[in-house]
Amino acid sequence: MNSIESQLAVRNKCDQLQKSIKELYDWEEQIKQKNSTMVRPADNSESKALPPVRSDVEAMNKFSEDIASAEKQDHGKGETADKKMFANAEVLKERGNKQCKLGNYQEAIELYTQAIETYGNNAAYYSNRALCYMNLEQYDECLADCRIAIEKDPKYIKAYYRRMQAYERLGENEQAIAECRQILQLSQDENELSAAKRDLARIEKRLADNKPQPSPSKAKTKSAEVDSMMALVKQEADKYKELGNKHIARKDFDKAERSYTKAITLYGQDAVYYTNRSLCYWNLKDYDKCLADCNKAIQLDETYFRPYYRRMQVRELRGAYQSAVEDCRKFLELTTDEKQKATAEKDLLRLEKLVKTDQPAKQAFVWSEVKKNAKLIKFIQKPPHLRSKTPLKRIPIQEVGKASLSAIDSKVLPTPPSARKNIPDALIDKMFNNNTGERLIEPEEKTNLEHLFPANSTKLRNMFSPPTTPTEQKKPFPLANKATPIVKSPVSHEAAKPVKNLEPTMQRKVQNNNINQVNQETNENVPKKATTTMASTALTIPKSSAQFYTTWSGLDENLRYQYLKKLSKTSLNKLLGASLSNEMLSELLHILHKRFIPDELDVVAHVLKEIVRNETIEILSLMMNKSDRDAVSDLLKHMASSNIKKEDVELLRRKLIS
Repeated sequence: MNSIESQLAVRNKCDQLQKSIKELYDWEEQIKQKNSTMVRPADNSESKALPPVRSDVEAMNKFSEDIASAEKQDHGKGETADKKMFANAEVLKERGNKQCKLGNYQEAIELYTQAIETYGNNAAYYSNRALCYMNLEQYDECLADCRIAIEKDPKYIKAYYRRMQAYERLGENEQAIAECRQILQLSQDENELSAAKRDLARIEKRLADNKPQPSPSKAKTKSAEVDSMMALVKQEADKYKELGNKHIARKDFDKAERSYTKAITLYGQDAVYYTNRSLCYWNLKDYDKCLADCNKAIQLDETYFRPYYRRMQVRELRGAYQSAVEDCRKFLELTTDEKQKATAEKDLLRLEKLVKTDQPAKQAFVWSEVKKNAKLIKFIQKPPHLRSKTPLKRIPIQEVGKASLSAIDSKVLPTPPSARKNIPDALIDKMFNNNTGERLIEPEEKTNLEHLFPANSTKLRNMFSPPTTPTEQKKPFPLANKATPIVKSPVSHEAAKPVKNLEPTMQRKVQNNNINQVNQETNENVPKKATTTMASTALTIPKSSAQFYTTWSGLDENLRYQYLKKLSKTSLNKLLGASLSNEMLSELLHILHKRFIPDELDVVAHVLKEIVRNETIEILSLMMNKSDRDAVSDLLKHMASSNIKKEDVELLRRKLIS
């Protein structure tokens, strides 16, 4: 151990000793604090005022007076706290009453709940919340709040009345009758007593209707009583109807519908209630219920004209024009108002036109109008042990071969770009009556005029025969900085010599004809390989993808490989760009595979790397056919056996094959 290590060890031990000493001091301070807290109660207990000796009467009286005054102060403080809580709860109750009157029952329930949490000894808070629960048809919560309100205040009449209404709506008539009788015993208010008597009569009548009918003699004696009770029930239902009319005047159709429903539950034999509720359903876009209420109103009273017009509107909306015409005619028979008749006559003319023109009926349900009645269907989440064990059916992907392609209609498959022929510009100019200077070379018709000339008249035959001008061959690329090798052909001296014994114009024509013939022979004798090498030297590096694709489409297989070879040191990915398609990829792989040269593996590797860098290569690789995949696999095998990096080969294999 050297000196530096020994110094470090000593320093670490010193730090440990300092920490342990500090912990000991801290522990000592904690012990002292605990001892001081344990001693303090003894000191304080000595300072407390002890009760005086019982023999000292004056001291005992003073001690009792002090205790009584302290209790009064505590009680006063408690009363002031209760008053504050009660005042806050009353504010919340008033806010809940306002929301209840506006029909916002859920917000009113929240406010009443806050009032109960603030001060829970008031039975009115529970009774008011029970009213909101009843309007929301939550009868179990309503009964629970009524029970708590009665426990808080056994003489609170409104709680009994709310519970009676909840029992009646639940169909428990006997319990509702018991609640009515309890109200009659406890209440001293005349209004409450009269309302309880009416409710009791209505419920007893309903209960009597559900029981088996008595004998005819007993029925005659009770007919007058039944009529009086029915009049009372009808009077109560009319109140709900008037309330619904007020809601309709304010265009609050939801509340109006609830009011008419209450009237129908009390007395369901009046067609007006159903007709008014059908108007609410019509404005709420609930056409099924609107049609049902119209049918019920017509069933109760066939002479009431209003439901016919409402049913006509529903049937017209659903395309039942003939039925709508019948309802409109029935409405015209029953109504006596002139304005209503004029409106109905216009509707009748419109409907008759629709029937005569045989206009196709509208859809039975207008989906934009049925959104209100639509229900959200949730997805079923089955546990694993309840799910189906049958595997999904796998569909194999088969490649389309030549045999299957022949069976497919040729109109469905588009012609590949390589198989399309270029249309000459001159033909397009001729179609659109345009002139760009290019001439369309049309085949000349051969005329046989030998029968017009004698057998030995060669001069006349040469004079009138057409010149043999060769067709101009289109060169793929202009030759740059190289002279065209001229291949000499045997030319007769007669062609080179001027023709004598003819006029000057005829001599010039014959000489031009001979020169054209010599040029044609010279062009035909140029070898094809020389032209391809000369064209390959003229290939230039493109500056854009459009220039690349334009040049590529005009080359054959040999020149395409030379073109790729020339682009081996450029960024081919930028030239391919977003226009790279599966057809172009197939052409590139075909050229590389067919023109494969072992000495030029670097060219193949560069081209494939640039292809793989394209953003759409993952999708294009899925669209390759069997020949393309075979070409890629052959190229990768040769690359793997040569000096190409294994990482590059694996990258190409992963992108193109796997």
